[in-house]
Order: sequence, then structure tokens, then C-alpha cells
Amino acid sequence: MSTFSVTLNYNCHYGYVEYNDETKAAAVTLPVAEAKAAVEKFLASPLTLDLPQGETIRDFVTKTLQPLESMESFKTSLTRLWGKTGVRVEWSMPPGMAEKL
Repeated sequence: MSTFSVTLNYNCHYGYVEYNDETKAAAVTLPVAEAKAAVEKFLASPLTLDLPQGETIRDFVTKTLQPLESMESFKTSLTRLWGKTGVRVEWSMPPGMAEKL
């Protein structure tokens, strides 16, 4: 079983999301109910985006991802979370670190 956790930040209200690769499920922990609901809705919805693929940096392909389908889809989808929900992913901050600041 492989899990991945990353810190979330909504207007200085910190939480985290944890993805379980075995069950294909994510658990969102955020103290602001509206932000938590927005992240959960985002992760439950298909996401269409242009991804680099090909021989040059100008080659892209349009793909529709199911964010919870795989660890790769989950991580790629998180790169668009802030623009879609206003909730930032704090990639360099381990979950729980904000409580120790």
C-alpha cells in the first residue's frame, strides 16, 4: 500500500490531503468546510488539461484525468487545485508542520 500526503493552505488555514493508492481514495482535512468541500468536489470530477508529451517542449496532448484513478493522476491534478478552488498545495511543507510554527 502506498500513500501520499501533502499540506493544503486556504487563507492561512492549514490542513492536508492524503491519497491511498490501493483504495484509490483521498481524505481531505481542512478546518474551513467550504474549502474542504471544494477540494473534495475537485478530486471527484474529471479534469481536462494539456500535458506535455512528445519530442519537443512544444508538443502537448489534451487528456482527461480522473484525479483519484492513480497516484500520477492525483499528483498531476493537484497542480491545478489552486486555480480551480483557491486552495494551495504547499509542496515543500510536510503535513503537520504548520502546527509547529
